[in-house]
Amino acid sequence: SSGINAEYGQLNPGYTKAITRAAQAQLKLGNRKSVISWCDKALAIDKHNKEMIQLKVKTLQKLKEEERNERKRAALEAKERRKNAMLLEAFRLRKLNLYLADPEEDEEETAEERDTRLMESVKGSSHGHVTLNENGELVWPVRLLYPEHATSDVIQQFSELHSLSDHLSYMFPPQGESPEWDIDREYSLNNLCVIYNSGTEKIELNTGSSLLELFRKHDILIVGGVPTFEVFVKGSDSYNKNVLQGS
Repeated sequence: SSGINAEYGQLNPGYTKAITRAAQAQLKLGNRKSVISWCDKALAIDKHNKEMIQLKVKTLQKLKEEERNERKRAALEAKERRKNAMLLEAFRLRKLNLYLADPEEDEEETAEERDTRLMESVKGSSHGHVTLNENGELVWPVRLLYPEHATSDVIQQFSELHSLSDHLSYMFPPQGESPEWDIDREYSLNNLCVIYNSGTEKIELNTGSSLLELFRKHDILIVGGVPTFEVFVKGSDSYNKNVLQGS
């Protein structure tokens, strides 16, 4: 019994030292509940044992901190699951063409596993990822390629209800400052043509249509969660080569 152990510990100091070593060993292993248990055994023998009192207090504090962090982590995970579920439902309602690689050969996949892979794909880009705002709109990172200059831009917050013109007019204002690579100041909204390259054809887009309208009309394939378009100056050599001759 604890009374017998306490009496034995008082008669045999080595017993208390063994308990102390056991508590320290469990501390190194990170077994905090076990540390507290050994501290209680030592304090049952000598309730004034300062080393065990301090160890127990510190361990209890650390344990409470870990439990608090675990609750926060679980709450964040639950919140993320809810957000993912809302995104998946938004994708389905809009019937978006989201790229997803085939599963491993001969691997059977549940709908939940497929959804998990889809979200990993959509959120895997270094350019950011799609979100659902408080108005229920999908907001995408959109990548614009400028093949003639071998450069690109990423619009981080592109609402599905906004048009390409909305952003291009801001990026290339008629009287504003041009990008450093646009030496000839050719890039302005009225001079630009935006292309969606499906891999089999190049489609000139109506820059006045909303992003969602473009998704629906052209069944645009969204790879890695980032819609990507090519921007050309109308009548340029690059336009003639890539758009007119390449279409």
